[in-house]
Amino acid sequence: MLLDRRGQAFMQRYDPHWRDLAPRDVVARAIYWEMLAHDDAYVLLDVASRRPAGWIRERFPSIHAHCLAQGIDLARQPIPVVPAAHYSCGGVLVDDSGRTSIPGLYAIGEVACTGVHGANRLASTSLLEGVVWGCRAAEAIAAAGGAPVERSSIPPWEEPTASFDADPALIQGDLQTIRNLMWHYVGLVRSAHRLNRAVRELTGLRLNIEEFYRRARISDGLVGLRNAVQTALLVTRAAQRNRRSQGCHFREDSVEVPERSPGATIGG
Repeated sequence: MLLDRRGQAFMQRYDPHWRDLAPRDVVARAIYWEMLAHDDAYVLLDVASRRPAGWIRERFPSIHAHCLAQGIDLARQPIPVVPAAHYSCGGVLVDDSGRTSIPGLYAIGEVACTGVHGANRLASTSLLEGVVWGCRAAEAIAAAGGAPVERSSIPPWEEPTASFDADPALIQGDLQTIRNLMWHYVGLVRSAHRLNRAVRELTGLRLNIEEFYRRARISDGLVGLRNAVQTALLVTRAAQRNRRSQGCHFREDSVEVPERSPGATIGG
């Protein structure tokens, strides 16, 4: 059972029928609204009062051990939890063989959107789907033919003439900025003014990172930072264009906003 920091259950205000067993996107938004309403860093998940301690230790040995290492006994007390935001939920549209709209590019698994699992599926992560689309993609690639790229035909990388080592403090600082922007403006609950703000700030950040990237020596951290800001912008602009709430994409200013319970008065 989910509880607020004062020990009160709250899911009945958001989904009176299913309560804590509501779909994951409903539960995540409920937690988010409760945290926002009370300025809390987390809510509580109470398992200890619902199940015997022995059952919990046997059923969740790894989680129980991890919580103990953090000074929390899952079998005896509620544990702090927060929602997780999945920004890329199977976003690359593919056909029944894994082909994308870019010739020669195939996508399967978590990065792919096959459509067989519906709008609330985090990605194409089912084992059966991975096997089927993996096999179909391999067959399509083999049938397409084409000569493999020879390593000798790839020109060597040339460092910028005035290059310098990338400052790890700048990389870490920019990554943290991206995380904060995405969580607060492009997270579980979206709206036009939040998304517009995110686009403005991410666009400026991307320009600075791109200049940094072109002047500094290439490193794994720098490449990751450049990819992160580009991905963040793509996700934000896609969310900006989609005004309809569907599955885990929730717009407060949606043209079809789902009915919210009277208790949920906070959210943007």
